[in-house]
Amino acid sequence: MAWTTPRDWTGITDDIVTAAQLNTDIRDNLLFLGGTSDVTSGHTHTGAAGMGAATMSALTLTNLVTLTFADQSANPDAAGELQRNGNDLLWYGSSAVNLTAGDASAGTASLRSLGTTSVKAAAGNHTHTISSAATGSSDSLATVTGSETDIVSHTATPGAAVNSWAIFGAVHIRVYASTYTLKLYYDAVELQELTGVTGSPAALIVGLSGLVEETAASSHTIKVTGQVTSGSNAIVDGVVSFREVEV
Repeated sequence: MAWTTPRDWTGITDDIVTAAQLNTDIRDNLLFLGGTSDVTSGHTHTGAAGMGAATMSALTLTNLVTLTFADQSANPDAAGELQRNGNDLLWYGSSAVNLTAGDASAGTASLRSLGTTSVKAAAGNHTHTISSAATGSSDSLATVTGSETDIVSHTATPGAAVNSWAIFGAVHIRVYASTYTLKLYYDAVELQELTGVTGSPAALIVGLSGLVEETAASSHTIKVTGQVTSGSNAIVDGVVSFREVEV
């Protein structure tokens, strides 16, 4: 079945309108547009010029000027939905995200205005000021043996998860005839290891350092350990400290 151009009914005054005429001009043409009279020959919506697409797949919006969303007065609640609620346009992925909201909290997708705060987009070249938020230190001594031995430790909690810790350790080796391995730790993470350290010259002081970025806002322990790899056990003095920095 194909499309039939409807007749011009203007000139029909006294003629009899037949069922065949109405079937051709109205019924058959409507069935053609709907594609329901014959699935093998009826009109299908292919998306070609002059035909409406059966689905939105492969639909191009090149010439679309304005797309208006009716207000649903509710947020979308299913994956893939884009929906208007009042003056807001929201997209639902795993949760509803307001595409028209600005400067939402950090970690939430939103439009961003230019600025230098934590919820704004960087406004071109700008300067970050680093400041000290906290410090802490401990000192102690221990007899270092052939097994790894804790010399000194210090436990503290960062003021904020976005801050970083600059960590320092120092040991004073009293017995210069022995050889040591020294390590600096942040919790169970080894920040630095020094091997083959000797006490020569006498009263040698050895430093260790490390940086931990964006520390978790929970209790952390920093420490220095030592181990004699050659020679006799010895008393070693130690100090460990941190400086918390924020931007």
